[in-house]
Amino acid sequence: MDYAHKTAIFQKVLIISSRSSNPAVATGEDIRFRRFAAILAEGGFSPLHAYVDSIARLADLVDRFKPDLVFSAPDHLPDHSPAPRPSTLPSVNVHAWLEEQGIPYVGSPPAVIELALSKTALKEKWISDEIPTPAFCSFDSGGRMRSIDRGILPPFPCIVKPSDAGNSRGITKDSVVFDVAALDAAIEKLSRNFRHILIEHYLGLYPDFREITCACIGNGEDRLLMPAEIVFLEPTKIRVVTTEDKDGHSTSAMGIGDDWLRDTAKAFAGRALASTGVRDYSRCDIAFADGKFWAIEVNGQPMVPDPWFEACASHAGLGERDYITAIVLAAIRRWKGEAT
Repeated sequence: MDYAHKTAIFQKVLIISSRSSNPAVATGEDIRFRRFAAILAEGGFSPLHAYVDSIARLADLVDRFKPDLVFSAPDHLPDHSPAPRPSTLPSVNVHAWLEEQGIPYVGSPPAVIELALSKTALKEKWISDEIPTPAFCSFDSGGRMRSIDRGILPPFPCIVKPSDAGNSRGITKDSVVFDVAALDAAIEKLSRNFRHILIEHYLGLYPDFREITCACIGNGEDRLLMPAEIVFLEPTKIRVVTTEDKDGHSTSAMGIGDDWLRDTAKAFAGRALASTGVRDYSRCDIAFADGKFWAIEVNGQPMVPDPWFEACASHAGLGERDYITAIVLAAIRRWKGEAT
């Protein structure tokens, strides 16, 4: 379908991503983003995909291409490349920079991106909004442990994971611990690469445990919630999804056949996402355990095209072309509404 007549003032779409140093991952990203651009072109847009490694590079692209809308895969970028000093930490929120330039973009506002990137801050927000989330405390390897429950550890077993890293980075099967000695060892190991650490009650041993991811597209009453259940393709004693599980395709996002579970998951994920304040598109991880739903985390800027997002959309009746176009149209409708 040609959407150009509906989106004339948002014709030129700049798609930016960061190139991976892993050749296999980089090849996959080339294919993914070429497909993204091709789908938008088929829909009547004028897309340009480019790799950027800094805000300076982005500024140069914006100056030359003059986009009407930007889709950014990276949430942060350094000011310049190469960085003036070695650092593994990005420095500038891309959406904040785009707002400063007055350039419309796809996705959540800068403050929401920052909130979603901190599992600890997000869980504190959910607690304030009375949305169930597993008991937790946080640890700063450069300081002292702090907890909303005055230093009391959550019940064992616990899962130990980075508070401010997504895509399962830093999580292994050994991240689930059953006593203080194992907890101390897990914290020490994780502290070598991550400063902010979350210690959370692990729900995976409850007999009724179900793990659900819910992709969403749109805003307000038009928001489409699309849940799917995460299942392991082979039996596993400890249900923890690691980066290797995702990259190795040992998990799958399956449709939810139980009407009650699907509808209740949609309602609960909708509450969790509304509390977070995400816009246009996002993905929320929730769990069912001990007879109720729990909010786990939110990906405020999920990679698309992406197998899990695509599976969620497919179970809701949307093909790849449908959901990618819908994400861009959601942003366009929002920006046009804000301009009136």
